[in-house]
Amino acid sequence: MAKIESRLITKKMAWHANMTEMNHLGKALIVKPHVMEGVMTKLFTSQQYSDNALTSMLIKEGRTKTIDRSSWEWKLKGASTRPLVLMDRVEPDSNTTLGKYKTEFNLKYDENWWKPGDVVHPGASDKRYQCRVMQPPQRNGKGWTYRVRLMSDDPQFFLAEKFVSPGTLWSKLFSVYEEGAEQAGSTVYSNDMALENEMGRFRKSYKVTGDVANEVLAVSIPTKTGGKVNSWIQYAEVEYWQQWHRELEYAGVYARKVNSVMGANGRPVDTFPGVHEQLEDSHVHGYSVLSARLIEEYLMDIFYGRVKPGKQRHVKGFSGEYGMLNFHRAIERIDARRGFLQVVDNKFIQSTSSEYHTNALSYGYQYTMYRMPNGSTFELAHLPLYDDREINTEIDPVTGYPTESQRITMLDFGSDSGNSNVTLMKKKDEFKLGYVAGTHSPYGPAKNDNMAHTGDYYEMVVQDKMGIHIEDVTRCGELILSRN
Repeated sequence: MAKIESRLITKKMAWHANMTEMNHLGKALIVKPHVMEGVMTKLFTSQQYSDNALTSMLIKEGRTKTIDRSSWEWKLKGASTRPLVLMDRVEPDSNTTLGKYKTEFNLKYDENWWKPGDVVHPGASDKRYQCRVMQPPQRNGKGWTYRVRLMSDDPQFFLAEKFVSPGTLWSKLFSVYEEGAEQAGSTVYSNDMALENEMGRFRKSYKVTGDVANEVLAVSIPTKTGGKVNSWIQYAEVEYWQQWHRELEYAGVYARKVNSVMGANGRPVDTFPGVHEQLEDSHVHGYSVLSARLIEEYLMDIFYGRVKPGKQRHVKGFSGEYGMLNFHRAIERIDARRGFLQVVDNKFIQSTSSEYHTNALSYGYQYTMYRMPNGSTFELAHLPLYDDREINTEIDPVTGYPTESQRITMLDFGSDSGNSNVTLMKKKDEFKLGYVAGTHSPYGPAKNDNMAHTGDYYEMVVQDKMGIHIEDVTRCGELILSRN
């Protein structure tokens, strides 16, 4: 079976009589928005008419979801266990040898979680300092007093003072009992955290005058059967759609959630938290020099004790052009020290064409992925909005380029639930497009048509709602340039 070409084919050309209302791309978008919106998105996010890396990737990889409401809720599973905080030693301060001579003693903790038989310890590498809970805990002010005994037969062994300082973290290891025991160890269940997010509303209008409506963009759209449908759109509208999808990309990253900003009609403006705002509660780290070791230790902070070593430890980083250069140099420094390039540098030599020599060669490479110990993988992708000098005017005095260009936003798209950790959310039937025609319409000059006004132009208005869902922000984070 022949492979179906899925790429849209476009061409700039002059308007002609065969370009009618019936095959106008905007008309098709109005009639079948659920079908044609994807065509417009593909044309202006993933192809040459725009470069919106984040939204393009979410759409291309199917990380989108359409719902009936403007807000959504989800539950994030919390840890089933956590250390208890030691609040007070309870015993007299003069007793600096707690547990000596195999005696029982009291310690006060912040929760009523442990039961008699539970073996607990203060988290030290030296696991000799284990205590068994001997009696049910008793309420003591804001905490709970536990009667414990050291798990040792040595009468001279006692609990070191450093382990009974307020704020010390103690954890349960296991539970042990005697023959015929009726008691049993504690079980702690995790509490699901209920979270909520919502979408923002976007609108944009544009006027196209009759003088600029003669140039069109012809679009050949592939069908599922392998054929093509020819369509077209005014070329003047191309700039509109470029800006529309660029603004959605910028909102996806930079939008801030506010409730107190009112629109012209007195109603609150619909906004949502973009990626940056959501990641403020994740792993955010400032750096002055990017290094491979920094990346390794940073990802260890994210994965350690939460994601087992292996291929599931995969994070995708989005950065500007200078951030990509910094990443390449960081990995290159590793290879330079190890002499790696001397062994495999033939992989970077390729034949090329040149007017100066019949056997011309090229040499070069760029690191875009780092495979680390324990299965961690870091893949870097370009996010053009970080390089936009129009919105990023803060210049790094060392490089002379925007500081934002060196930001690295790390997103883990995996999830314990099997769903995407990062999703583009859309509201069902919210995408709306309409034309307001004068003596010129999107389909050409008016020919005894009904007109909404007498001007030699038509106006187009688009409205949509979207949001960004990050299920677990603690699997993500940012490395941000800081020269302070």
